[in-house]
Amino acid sequence: MGIFLSGQKVCFADLKHPCYKMAYFQELSSRVSFQEARLACESEAGALLSLENEAEQKLIENMLQNLTKPGTGISDGDFWIGLWRNGEGQTSGACPDLYQWSDGSSSQYRNWYTDEPSCGSEKCVVMYHQPTANPGLGGPYLYQWNDDRCNMKHNYICKYEP
Repeated sequence: MGIFLSGQKVCFADLKHPCYKMAYFQELSSRVSFQEARLACESEAGALLSLENEAEQKLIENMLQNLTKPGTGISDGDFWIGLWRNGEGQTSGACPDLYQWSDGSSSQYRNWYTDEPSCGSEKCVVMYHQPTANPGLGGPYLYQWNDDRCNMKHNYICKYEP
Protein backbone atom coordinates (compact mmCIF):
# COMPACT_ATOMS: atom_id res chain seq x y z
CA MET A 1 0.00 0.00 0.00
CA GLY A 2 1.67 3.21 -1.11
CA ILE A 3 1.65 5.89 1.55
CA PHE A 4 2.22 8.70 -0.90
CA LEU A 5 -0.88 8.48 -3.02
CA SER A 6 -0.51 11.48 -5.23
CA GLY A 7 2.80 13.05 -5.93
CA GLN A 8 2.78 13.55 -9.66
CA LYS A 9 2.99 16.97 -11.17
CA VAL A 10 -0.02 18.01 -13.22
CA CYS A 11 0.83 20.28 -16.13
CA PHE A 12 -1.23 21.71 -18.96
CA ALA A 13 -0.65 21.51 -22.68
CA ASP A 14 0.33 25.13 -23.13
CA LEU A 15 3.44 26.44 -21.44
CA LYS A 16 1.72 29.55 -20.09
CA HIS A 17 0.11 27.80 -17.14
CA PRO A 18 1.82 26.69 -13.94
CA CYS A 19 2.11 23.05 -13.01
CA TYR A 20 0.76 21.78 -9.70
CA LYS A 21 1.41 18.88 -7.38
CA MET A 22 -1.01 17.55 -4.78
CA ALA A 23 0.93 15.87 -1.99
CA TYR A 24 -1.57 13.68 -0.16
CA PHE A 25 -0.52 11.30 2.61
CA GLN A 26 -2.97 8.69 3.79
CA GLU A 27 -0.79 8.03 6.82
CA LEU A 28 -1.25 10.86 9.29
CA SER A 29 2.30 10.34 10.50
CA SER A 30 3.63 11.22 7.04
CA ARG A 31 1.93 14.62 6.88
CA VAL A 32 4.08 17.68 7.35
CA SER A 33 4.22 21.11 8.97
CA PHE A 34 3.88 24.32 6.99
CA GLN A 35 7.62 24.86 6.91
CA GLU A 36 8.32 21.27 5.86
CA ALA A 37 5.76 21.60 3.07
CA ARG A 38 7.28 24.88 1.95
CA LEU A 39 10.76 23.38 1.83
CA ALA A 40 9.51 20.29 0.00
CA CYS A 41 8.03 22.43 -2.77
CA GLU A 42 11.10 24.67 -2.95
CA SER A 43 13.40 21.65 -3.15
CA GLU A 44 11.77 20.91 -6.52
CA ALA A 45 12.02 24.52 -7.73
CA GLY A 46 8.38 25.16 -6.86
CA ALA A 47 6.55 26.93 -4.08
CA LEU A 48 3.58 26.29 -1.85
CA LEU A 49 0.43 27.11 -3.78
CA SER A 50 -0.52 30.74 -4.27
CA LEU A 51 -3.92 31.46 -5.78
CA GLU A 52 -4.37 34.34 -8.17
CA ASN A 53 -8.15 34.34 -8.54
CA GLU A 54 -11.32 32.30 -8.37
CA ALA A 55 -10.52 30.59 -11.67
CA GLU A 56 -7.31 29.15 -10.24
CA GLN A 57 -9.14 28.17 -7.03
CA LYS A 58 -11.72 26.29 -9.14
CA LEU A 59 -8.94 24.59 -11.10
CA ILE A 60 -7.44 23.28 -7.87
CA GLU A 61 -10.87 22.18 -6.62
CA ASN A 62 -11.38 20.22 -9.84
CA MET A 63 -7.98 18.58 -9.48
CA LEU A 64 -8.78 17.59 -5.89
CA GLN A 65 -12.15 16.23 -6.96
CA ASN A 66 -10.42 14.09 -9.58
CA LEU A 67 -8.03 12.83 -6.91
CA THR A 68 -10.81 11.97 -4.52
CA LYS A 69 -13.07 9.92 -6.75
CA PRO A 70 -14.36 6.84 -4.93
CA GLY A 71 -11.81 4.08 -4.73
CA THR A 72 -8.74 6.29 -4.76
CA GLY A 73 -8.34 6.08 -1.00
CA ILE A 74 -8.12 9.83 -0.58
CA SER A 75 -10.31 11.05 2.22
CA ASP A 76 -10.07 13.75 4.86
CA GLY A 77 -6.93 15.78 5.13
CA ASP A 78 -6.43 19.50 4.68
CA PHE A 79 -3.79 20.90 2.31
CA TRP A 80 -1.29 23.60 3.18
CA ILE A 81 -1.25 26.50 0.75
CA GLY A 82 1.37 29.23 0.67
CA LEU A 83 -0.52 31.86 2.66
CA TRP A 84 0.80 32.81 6.07
CA ARG A 85 0.93 35.67 8.51
CA ASN A 86 4.04 37.21 9.95
CA GLY A 87 4.34 39.20 13.12
CA GLU A 88 3.41 38.82 16.77
CA GLY A 89 0.73 40.34 18.93
CA GLN A 90 -1.21 41.98 16.15
CA THR A 91 -4.63 43.36 16.89
CA SER A 92 -7.25 41.09 15.41
CA GLY A 93 -8.79 43.87 13.33
CA ALA A 94 -5.72 44.13 11.12
CA CYS A 95 -5.01 40.43 11.12
CA PRO A 96 -6.62 39.42 7.78
CA ASP A 97 -4.55 42.08 6.01
CA LEU A 98 -1.30 40.64 7.36
CA TYR A 99 -1.47 37.40 5.38
CA GLN A 100 1.02 37.09 2.55
CA TRP A 101 1.99 34.50 -0.03
CA SER A 102 5.25 32.71 0.64
CA ASP A 103 6.17 32.79 -3.07
CA GLY A 104 5.99 36.60 -3.13
CA SER A 105 2.71 36.73 -5.07
CA SER A 106 0.79 39.96 -4.54
CA SER A 107 -2.58 38.28 -5.16
CA GLN A 108 -5.37 39.73 -3.05
CA TYR A 109 -7.66 36.76 -3.73
CA ARG A 110 -8.93 35.08 -0.55
CA ASN A 111 -11.35 32.21 -0.02
CA TRP A 112 -11.73 32.09 3.78
CA TYR A 113 -14.24 29.83 5.45
CA THR A 114 -16.91 31.60 7.51
CA ASP A 115 -15.39 33.16 10.67
CA GLU A 116 -11.84 32.66 9.42
CA PRO A 117 -9.08 33.69 9.84
CA SER A 118 -9.31 33.31 13.58
CA CYS A 119 -5.79 34.73 13.97
CA GLY A 120 -4.18 34.40 17.37
CA SER A 121 -1.56 31.65 17.29
CA GLU A 122 -2.87 30.36 13.96
CA LYS A 123 -0.69 31.85 11.24
CA CYS A 124 -0.49 29.36 8.38
CA VAL A 125 -3.30 28.56 5.99
CA VAL A 126 -4.82 25.32 4.79
CA MET A 127 -7.37 24.58 2.13
CA TYR A 128 -10.00 22.50 3.88
CA HIS A 129 -10.45 18.98 2.62
CA GLN A 130 -12.81 17.13 4.94
CA PRO A 131 -15.43 15.44 2.76
CA THR A 132 -16.68 13.23 5.58
CA ALA A 133 -17.14 16.07 8.11
CA ASN A 134 -20.60 17.40 8.86
CA PRO A 135 -21.03 20.84 7.26
CA GLY A 136 -20.54 23.86 9.51
CA LEU A 137 -21.95 27.36 9.36
CA GLY A 138 -20.07 28.09 6.17
CA GLY A 139 -21.10 24.86 4.48
CA PRO A 140 -18.94 21.79 3.86
CA TYR A 141 -15.31 21.91 4.96
CA LEU A 142 -14.13 21.65 1.38
CA TYR A 143 -11.75 23.95 -0.48
CA GLN A 144 -12.30 27.07 1.61
CA TRP A 145 -9.41 28.32 3.70
CA ASN A 146 -8.64 28.16 7.39
CA ASP A 147 -5.73 29.47 9.41
CA ASP A 148 -4.05 26.81 11.52
CA ARG A 149 -1.03 26.47 13.74
CA CYS A 150 2.04 26.20 11.53
CA ASN A 151 3.33 23.09 13.30
CA MET A 152 0.18 21.09 12.55
CA LYS A 153 0.64 18.20 10.12
CA HIS A 154 -1.18 18.35 6.80
CA ASN A 155 -0.96 17.51 3.13
CA TYR A 156 0.19 20.24 0.77
CA ILE A 157 -0.03 21.61 -2.76
CA CYS A 158 2.96 22.86 -4.73
CA LYS A 159 2.93 25.21 -7.71
CA TYR A 160 5.60 25.41 -10.37
CA GLU A 161 5.75 28.46 -12.60
CA PRO A 162 6.19 27.73 -16.32
